[in-house]
Amino acid sequence: MLRALVIVFVAMTSAVVPAAAEWRLDTVASPGRVTAVTTTGGEVVIAVGASWYHLAPDGAKLEPAATPPRLAMPAGGLADGSVATGRGIVARAWFAEPTGRYRHGILGDAIEAASLVIERRDGGRAVVASGANAVFEDLVPRLVSIDGAERIVVVRSYLDRGSALTIVDPAAGAIVAETPPVGHANAWLHPVGVADFDGDGATDIAFVRQPHVLGRLELWSFRGGALHKTAEMPDVSTHAIGSRALGMSAVSDFDGDGRPDLAVPSLDRRTLRFIAFAPRPREIARVVLPARIVTDIGMVMRRGRLTLVAGLENDALVVLQDGSKAARR
Repeated sequence: MLRALVIVFVAMTSAVVPAAAEWRLDTVASPGRVTAVTTTGGEVVIAVGASWYHLAPDGAKLEPAATPPRLAMPAGGLADGSVATGRGIVARAWFAEPTGRYRHGILGDAIEAASLVIERRDGGRAVVASGANAVFEDLVPRLVSIDGAERIVVVRSYLDRGSALTIVDPAAGAIVAETPPVGHANAWLHPVGVADFDGDGATDIAFVRQPHVLGRLELWSFRGGALHKTAEMPDVSTHAIGSRALGMSAVSDFDGDGRPDLAVPSLDRRTLRFIAFAPRPREIARVVLPARIVTDIGMVMRRGRLTLVAGLENDALVVLQDGSKAARR
């Protein structure tokens, strides 16, 4: 039996909170439960059971698609992790040395990583240890550019103090900056975006502190070799307990002011919130959803329109399209 996918409208303009008239939210018929959404090769692909699909050109139905490529995990790697590939210094990076010393299980099991392995393009290799009193409570290293230099963003969780956002220099093979840990065991944070969100010229890292209970979106700026908190907003969640979906957010210029913004679910994951940080932290649009988001959010340009795709708890697939006259790229 075909299941339904949904579409709604919410306006996006650059200076005011948009009216609910220009984000179009559709549900698209699916042959079963939507279990994963990912963006690969400039296209959003959707998993329904063991099969993969993409949106038809008219966006009204699903068509079969090739299984997205996935690199094999090297020996000793985290079994449920993924290998990240880079275009700069880093050729590959992954989490390794599985350990059960941190019994949290927020990402689906109680096995985390004790090290981060970095293979550089020059043939060099580095292993960054979490330390005996911590683990990397993460699944895939985030290769990003911070102030023009390639860096790796990971979550390091201390056995007695919880998670901290950690920046690794792949050239040095060392941790170079870290936020204070949350403060107690089994308290996690989730990185959701890296960009100059507030327009001050410094790279910012956005994360959600305790997305299952607190749901506070925080912005930390990397300046002078250290991380400094510059903004925060309540009522955000980008992860479901036990899920391995860590891409439940999107970064783009949603209000057309030339600066990157964030699309993130509300704490109950029943509303998609569009948040800007310049000239101040604020919500610029929101779309109420038929059910909770449970997958990553895919994002592509389709026919000149910014398009977001996600799976919901009710087995639906939603497609949200920017219907403004001047779609942002």
